[in-house]
Amino acid sequence: MTMYTEQIKRIKEKISQLDKLDQDLEVFGADTHEYILNPVLGEKEVTQFEKEHQISLPKDYVAFITQVGNGGVGPFYGLQTLAEASVNEEVMMITGEDTSSLLQKAFPHTQPWNPIEALGEIDNKIEKAAEEGNEELEEELYEERLEIIGGEEHDYGRLNLCDYGCGITLFLVITGEQKGIMWTDDRVNDGGLYPSIELENEASLSFLDWYELWLDNTIAEFE
Repeated sequence: MTMYTEQIKRIKEKISQLDKLDQDLEVFGADTHEYILNPVLGEKEVTQFEKEHQISLPKDYVAFITQVGNGGVGPFYGLQTLAEASVNEEVMMITGEDTSSLLQKAFPHTQPWNPIEALGEIDNKIEKAAEEGNEELEEELYEERLEIIGGEEHDYGRLNLCDYGCGITLFLVITGEQKGIMWTDDRVNDGGLYPSIELENEASLSFLDWYELWLDNTIAEFE
């Protein structure tokens, strides 16, 4: 992990700086994480996790959880731990099944995905069914809508690291062509899936670059 030594050092310094700047926890989400980092994981623990799930985590993310903290302070409502991020709670609520097997399957997207036209057609049908008082058809159409945006494949190969609020999740892709890139899941608001741009970045970001950009942007708010 020596290739990330300097960036990890900068990140630690910036976390400390931001903690001192935001004593009143005015930054969005700060009252949730309170600038507290969870204890780091040992490299053996990470290796065991990778073996159990038959995956290889992005190395910059591993550098963070083994040298900075296993979740805690971070963008928006903070970072989940590795264990928390590896569990897809929404899928578990629907299926009642363990979701760890989803980690090893390749995340399917390489470009932003949002079936807005198909959703628009369904919404028009739902509105018409509601006007006609056809509750059975309305329910069927809602299920059809859920099938469009709720396919299991959209949850493959990702760690759900960060709660943005309003049902939006920021996640790290760990398998597939986009491995190592931060993405956003805004399907609940019909925003689809796309490489994360919440920090006003134009290019796709790796985990450490995303995290450090958040620190830079937030520190700049106090200048």
